[in-house]
Amino acid sequence: MSAVASSYYDCDEIVEFNQIRHGQLNSRIYVTDATIKSPNTFHDVLLQVALSQGYGKIIAKIKGSQLLSFLKKGYKIEATVPGYFGTEDAVFISYFLDKNRECSKLNTQYDAVVSDALKARVWHTGQFNEPVQFRKCNQTDLRALSKLYAQVYSNYSSPISNENFIKLSIEQGIQYYCADYMGILVGCLRVELDKDTNNARVYDLGVMSQFQNQGIAPALLNRVKYALQQQNIRYVYTLCLATSLPINKVFAQQQYEYGGRLMNNNRIEDEFKSMNLWFCKLDS
Repeated sequence: MSAVASSYYDCDEIVEFNQIRHGQLNSRIYVTDATIKSPNTFHDVLLQVALSQGYGKIIAKIKGSQLLSFLKKGYKIEATVPGYFGTEDAVFISYFLDKNRECSKLNTQYDAVVSDALKARVWHTGQFNEPVQFRKCNQTDLRALSKLYAQVYSNYSSPISNENFIKLSIEQGIQYYCADYMGILVGCLRVELDKDTNNARVYDLGVMSQFQNQGIAPALLNRVKYALQQQNIRYVYTLCLATSLPINKVFAQQQYEYGGRLMNNNRIEDEFKSMNLWFCKLDS
């Protein structure tokens, strides 16, 4: 096994012919490539990397047919997206080197947030009092995106407010969508496509504080859902802060289904936070 570089923020690397994402800030390895040919050997290599870097968690999104091999190695099921791989489910599994990240005293609160979110009424298109346009971003929006993310995410697990980071991510295929109020970006989110499976991940949804609670977030999500349908995307999923009812409610209102919870998965504001997984099967 070749040496794996140390990185503060998450970086992508190839290990044993599989892509992983890892970094010191979140203190974890995330296996982003589901085509794992030799689960037993692959786990042993991942464990070496995790131990050498001092990471506390390994998480992988795998096909259901490979689940048993990983369970025998000590992994635990955290979330599931039925039919994500066509005839197979996507299963999010985790191996905890730091046992303190395996559980939380906030589980009752997490469950209450999901329960309340699922009671929310389905969102329907409404009218805005302000002239808000929902659109896909381009390279001319780099500075505006940087400024907005700096306001919305002051302490985050990736350099999302860095203009060069945004530029590079767009060049690598990440799509940005925004809510544009008279030339000012007041809301945005990112979309990462998985072209091998025709699926996508929606993340980093943020709305300027002055425009919150006005329906911007669900309207933007609805615009993105339509855009992804035009790209023949089958499934879309997201991770939401498990303690935040408003953000979980936004996805529930868009008819996303609850798929599980990733325990102590992201470090935000110097603490590990658990994330709820929501998914939606798009109409063809």
